[in-house]
Parts: sequence; structure tokens; C-alpha cells
Amino acid sequence: MAQMRVSKENGQLLFDTSLICYGLVKSGYMTYQQTWTRRSLRSAQLDPNDGASWTPSAVTASTNLGDSLYGFTLDNALSPIVFIVGTGCLVGSSRSGSSLTFFYANADANTRFYCFDLMQDNIPGSPYMKTWTNAGVITFNSLQPPLNVVASIQAPTPGATDVHGRYQTTYAGGYNVHRQASGGPNQNVTKVDSRVDIALSPGVEYAAYLPWSRSCGIADMYSGNVFPFTMYSGSEGAYGRVGGISFMFGAAAGTTQSYPSTVGWLSSFFNLPTDRYPIALVVQTAGLPFPYR
Repeated sequence: MAQMRVSKENGQLLFDTSLICYGLVKSGYMTYQQTWTRRSLRSAQLDPNDGASWTPSAVTASTNLGDSLYGFTLDNALSPIVFIVGTGCLVGSSRSGSSLTFFYANADANTRFYCFDLMQDNIPGSPYMKTWTNAGVITFNSLQPPLNVVASIQAPTPGATDVHGRYQTTYAGGYNVHRQASGGPNQNVTKVDSRVDIALSPGVEYAAYLPWSRSCGIADMYSGNVFPFTMYSGSEGAYGRVGGISFMFGAAAGTTQSYPSTVGWLSSFFNLPTDRYPIALVVQTAGLPFPYR
């Protein structure tokens, strides 16, 4: 098969027509999608492995505790990956035909996304350069901004432990943030995030993508909660910002939760896997069209 390869003077490969490239297919602000209601065990004597043992967590008879999900829908999705600017933890996706909707917890209407997918021959315009394999699969389309990963950064190890053996922060050198959820129905829950900021080039805006993530338990002992001490599950994310990227753990959408009798004002984290750590991929947003398509 005929092919074209382009390399830098140092031998680093820039372009190979035999390899399928990723290109930008959509960018914009996330929008509210839906709310997942949290669940509480009906009784301590019930089997927690039985779904019937759980009931919606409620503040009143008509008001449930829920987590808003933000995201977007991509049409003609093949194998997309999403880089974000601003907080968010990917908690799932839903496919309908060739469309794929992404759901992010701990995000809001200020969170921006840059979605890349395998390049396709479905974008109008000219002039252009396109390449295909012998089987007719397009490998490059100059009408799409190509994916250019500028860094890969591993999540830090956890912070110090407290007197209960739980982590005070999910990342060494990190910090915790309490915030009130907003947007969407059934929003009556205060959450705690545990974050760490990783510095890159000052003044440069970055977007981050986390290929896989971990979960943890969160002991939220913040007096601003509806209940003074709440324990629930957390999920991990990574996001870009001006000057670097950040890793975070925040409440998992639709998490189960409990209300131990202990009260206090500090938060801690437990059941955090430490046998492996995810690596975030990073792109610069400068030069990427926004919003796009």
C-alpha cells in the first residue's frame, strides 16, 4: 500500500497516511441533561446487595436528593474521546443509533468540551487533503483540526491520613472544596470535591481527557449539609484550565449514601485504589475552533 510519512528533523513522526488520525468533531459548552437521584438503605437490617432494599434519598416527601448531569450529544460517533476545560467527572454515556450522549457529574454550564473522533469524510469544504487506506477507510482529512496531545500526566498519590486512617485529600498537595449543587430539578445537596492543581505553562489554556478513572468513598462531615454527616461514593475526573490541569474526585451521580451518627466539620476519603494511577492526556485549546459544529 502506498503511504506518505512526515517526520521532524529529530525523527519524531508527525504524519503517516496508513494510520487513522483523530480530528475535532465538536466543541461547546455542556448543557444540563438529567438528574440521577441518590439512594438510601431502607433499613440497616436489609441486604444492601438487593436493589429493592434502597429508596430515593429525600429531604421531604416531595423533594429528593439528586445529582445534576451535564454533557452533550455527538452524532455519527465512531470512537470519540473528550477533553474538557472546567470541572467534570465522566459517569457514563448513552448510545442511540449513531448518536452518543456523554454524562458528566460535578460539571456545570461553564464546563467546555472538545470532542475528537476518528477522522471521517463527511465535512464539507475545500481545498483539502484526504488520504485513505486500500480498503477505502479515510485516515486523514485536513478539513478537521487534528488531535495534538502535548502532555500526559499521572494522577498524584493520596494525601496524608487522619486519625481514622482515611485520606484527608485524595491527592498529595491537594485541597478540598465544598459547594452547593445547582441546575436541574431535585438539587438539595452539598458536595465535597478533592482536587489537585498541576502547573504547566502560565497563560496557556489546556483541556484534559482521563482514559479511565477510579472511585472512592467520601465521608462528608460538613455542617452545611442537609444532614451533618453523610457518606457517599465519589468518582474521579481530570480537567484543563489556564496554566495547567487538575485532577479531582467528586460525588458519583446517583450514589448510595448513609447518615452515620458521628458529626463534625472535616471531610475524608477512603477505599481509594492505589495500586495504579490514571494518566491524563492534555491538549492546548488555542487554535481549536469553539464552538464547533
